[in-house]
Amino acid sequence: MSETIYVSEPISSTETILVIDDDTDILALLEMSLVSDGFKVITASNGVIGLENAKAAQPDLILLDVMMPQMDGLEVIKRLKDDDETRAIPVLWLTAKTQTEDKLRGLETGGDDYITKPFDLREVTARINAVLGRTRPVKYINPLINAMGDSFTEEGVAELGSHLQAAAEIQLKLLPEKPPNFPEFDFATMFRSSTSVSGDFYDFIPLTDTRIAIVLGDVKGHGIPAALLMVMIQTASRLLSNESDCPGTVLKRINTLLFHNTDLEQFATMVYGILELDTGRFTYANGGHCPPIHFITGTGDGEQHKNSDLRVELLETGGMLIGAFDIATFSYDTCQLSKGDVLLLYTDGVTETEGREQNDFYGEERLIECFSKNLTLTAQSLCDVLKNDLLEYSGTTQLKDDRAVVVIKHTNANTTPT
Repeated sequence: MSETIYVSEPISSTETILVIDDDTDILALLEMSLVSDGFKVITASNGVIGLENAKAAQPDLILLDVMMPQMDGLEVIKRLKDDDETRAIPVLWLTAKTQTEDKLRGLETGGDDYITKPFDLREVTARINAVLGRTRPVKYINPLINAMGDSFTEEGVAELGSHLQAAAEIQLKLLPEKPPNFPEFDFATMFRSSTSVSGDFYDFIPLTDTRIAIVLGDVKGHGIPAALLMVMIQTASRLLSNESDCPGTVLKRINTLLFHNTDLEQFATMVYGILELDTGRFTYANGGHCPPIHFITGTGDGEQHKNSDLRVELLETGGMLIGAFDIATFSYDTCQLSKGDVLLLYTDGVTETEGREQNDFYGEERLIECFSKNLTLTAQSLCDVLKNDLLEYSGTTQLKDDRAVVVIKHTNANTTPT
């Protein structure tokens, strides 16, 4: 017997609860209460359908009535625990106050806890949260256990940890050790990963004595897959930089390499530009990335700007995502960095930093405002100001996404250190 899984969920939901009960009134009551508590809810009117739903939906917890026709709750628990696909799902069962034997049998069969009827809805929620608090870590570590197989031992986990640490150290070494140093240009960077390894990257690639390539990108996703693709893109950009003076051509070749050598779901965004150190001319192409921001002070002579002189230009010329489409093409454009001007390249981990209030993000407007008020500072001080502003805005040092920032300032006599 099969039945379409019916899922109720609130606007913002977390764990999924499967409720199995043959009493439709109790089923509706529990569903309404749990949805209002923030859970997704799946319902089943008997044990057979409940087992099917448990395998199909893999809920975080099962709330199960003991007394049911066709298959009672104790038999459901036994079958859940005998099946590799469902044995890890915690079970909380409902039993009458006088059914002591059922309570003991449920615990012996593998149930996690029980609630006696008649029950208080507040007690149901409290018991569910208590069980989830104990079992949640097991749920998240199971994929690691399955992936490691026979290697899941204390020694195997320790080895995996050392490998991840080594990967993080290797990745950091692939990034430039320090920003380049030129008499008339001040460079600074800011980089933070949300996990041990990152999908964000930046690079400075010397081309000639007076020309340097500047690269900044963001690989879709996080963790090891994103980090591996990041290494591939960074390596390709270093090799291809010496083959073409056109940023659009470099992005096109990187795009072709990724499209033919990675999964269709893997792609990146990036900016590739060439800065002429003797003229301040910056030629760039943008592959679906956050547009770099050019702060134009309007003086051209290194004097401190007035607010009325300041202009802001977004460098959007380019093309589509990197690695998503074989036919993608990439245009290029130029901008002129005069003395006092600042060029900001960043990944979306900056503008998508969440604020203290839900669905509130740092955004491009606040980023522009943060820099506009501090353009007389050095490039490194601008990075420090941004770091502090992000912390003030979010109220936490925990990151949900990687961050990478490159700041380039055409130096002038009025640049101040702090």
